[in-house]
Amino acid sequence: MLFRCGLLLAALLSAGCAGTTPVEGVPPKEARVQVEAPVNELVRYNKPLSLLAAVRTDDAVLINYEVGGETHAAKATWDQKQNLSVHSDWFPVYYLEPIEPDAMAEAAATAKPVAVYPVEFWQDFRRAVFDELTPQEPFKGVLLNFRDVEYVWYRNDDAELIGVDLKEKPPGLPVTSAYRIESMTDELFPIMERFLVERDIDARALVIATGETGAYARPFLGLNLDDSTLAFLSLEQFTFGSKPSNPVVGGAKIGDSILRSYIFEPFNRPVSFVSRLVFLLTDTLVDATRGTYVRSFAFPDIEETAIPPLNTGPGMDLAAWEDKLDRIVGKRRYSGSVEVLVDGDGYFPRLVESVIDAKESVKMRTYIFDGDDYAVSLADVLKRRSAEIDVDVMVDSLGTMMAQNAGAGTMPEGYEAPVGITTYMKDDSEVRVRALTNPWTAGDHTKTTIIDSDHAYIGGMNIGREYRWEWHDMMMRVEGSIVDYIEEEFDRTWAQGAVFGDFVLTGHLLGNRLPPSEDIKHPIRPILTLPRRSAVYHSQIQATRNARSYIYVQNAYLANVVIINELAKARLRGVDVRVIIPMEGNHGVLNASNVVAANTLLKYGVRVFVYPGMSHIKAAIYDGWACAGSANFDKLSFRVNKEMNLGSSDPDFVRQLTEKVFEPDFEHAVELTEPLPSGWKNTFASIVSSQL
Repeated sequence: MLFRCGLLLAALLSAGCAGTTPVEGVPPKEARVQVEAPVNELVRYNKPLSLLAAVRTDDAVLINYEVGGETHAAKATWDQKQNLSVHSDWFPVYYLEPIEPDAMAEAAATAKPVAVYPVEFWQDFRRAVFDELTPQEPFKGVLLNFRDVEYVWYRNDDAELIGVDLKEKPPGLPVTSAYRIESMTDELFPIMERFLVERDIDARALVIATGETGAYARPFLGLNLDDSTLAFLSLEQFTFGSKPSNPVVGGAKIGDSILRSYIFEPFNRPVSFVSRLVFLLTDTLVDATRGTYVRSFAFPDIEETAIPPLNTGPGMDLAAWEDKLDRIVGKRRYSGSVEVLVDGDGYFPRLVESVIDAKESVKMRTYIFDGDDYAVSLADVLKRRSAEIDVDVMVDSLGTMMAQNAGAGTMPEGYEAPVGITTYMKDDSEVRVRALTNPWTAGDHTKTTIIDSDHAYIGGMNIGREYRWEWHDMMMRVEGSIVDYIEEEFDRTWAQGAVFGDFVLTGHLLGNRLPPSEDIKHPIRPILTLPRRSAVYHSQIQATRNARSYIYVQNAYLANVVIINELAKARLRGVDVRVIIPMEGNHGVLNASNVVAANTLLKYGVRVFVYPGMSHIKAAIYDGWACAGSANFDKLSFRVNKEMNLGSSDPDFVRQLTEKVFEPDFEHAVELTEPLPSGWKNTFASIVSSQL
């Protein structure tokens, strides 16, 4: 038991160190999109660059710029373009390699000059874009995202164009549409053409200073109007990583967590404290035995099985599957609608707008509420609204503490995080905050937010800068009776998180019941992991065994050997099995373990895709039955933590998940055609990960 706790702590402490782990990673070098530049070539400026001149050759563009009174030169070579952007659907970002000024002068003698324009030109053009996209009707808003800024633009009664930060949006102002400027190629070029005509500019190739500074800035924009190409230029390649926080503060937080989880917990929640230990020991013994069996006997049994062609017949009977699910996860069927929200742009503006427009209450439950600039700005919105409505926020102590011990590598220079986000939210506000304890390393990994008991958000996204701006992830917005269930689960967890929580929960249960199940054709099912109730695990195992046509899985952590074995056996039955894992995970030991999982699946004919960057999505589709939410494919999510997924065979939900997540991700990802480099460290990481 102590060994397992030590392994978990070590893994958590490695969070945010992706890309620096000494073991073999994912994927091989030829599949990477990042530039592996030497450290001494790192160029970062915290003041705007002045663009002096630009020329182009057949294969490159060269730039002269000035900063701090010094002149510099840089070169981007087009035949070696490597996209530095972590967003596959944004404009590409190409690396500008610093060169000597003499090299620029030498190239300029034979190169073609390129028109250059200062940052004011870029600001005027952006204003023209905002004006073009904002509705003409007064007080109808449009959300425009650019880099890590989100602004709502609208017109007042005098037709004056007004822009405000999303978090300052006037309550009740409807946002009719949303755009990400970096992905608007088709819309931007016509606007640019008109913009240039109005200024009597006939240049067809331009380089524009953007004024961006700081981490991973894109100080220049190059575009060619003749072939409608556009790219940002950066002096610093993007790499995932983190910056450590104050070790004294971090140590104090760890001490507080241990004190609350192991000293006070037996008195506050004695039944839960003891039962969780018993369940954890039992599950650990069972899973270790089962894992050993699978490695020693199940995989050797299929070692010589030929990989068959894909099945052409129908998938599993979904009506029969729904009946079988009643026995696997219980008869909890609810009605409602599900809207899939992809990435930070898809989710966070909707969440913020819901919080701003809420009339009665906000109930937020998250594993991590970080202390970075974005999380604090959202906390400020919650604090402001708490003066008018009920705001309850429930966080996992261990998850939040570990996240705050390492800030995002893209954090603005000079940003000072609050010592503790829970204290920050409570200061000078009416926000009620409950930090859940972690006895025996058990956590609450669920992410839900309920607005006015009317609609809810559920999925895998925490609150923080990575989730808003950097990682690939998803949430779901739901309405209907399923919201009643999600809210009651929130209320139960809130009650148990109180002082003497076991007794408070008992009182709550005596006066409250889960909403009644509904007999409908395509129900939405809540699928949970609770102590001794591993519904997520069992539903994924059985769905894999029942699939006859296809299985699509996307998950950052493939650490369960039983699931891996079942996926391999499904492919050997002729099922089209496809798995997406991230290139850059946020836990070193799990990154290394993923290599073993990927190679094993590839060996048995499973198609394995590596997503370019960090994908935190936790979703799967089995022959038309979809399951998505907070749960990873590892022991913590299957056995230890509290988790909540939604499962449904509703055709619209499955269509959204297919069209918004799996189809584009299969296209953007790199498919593996040969095993990844692997060694004994990866094997060891796989064994360790099976207990995490």
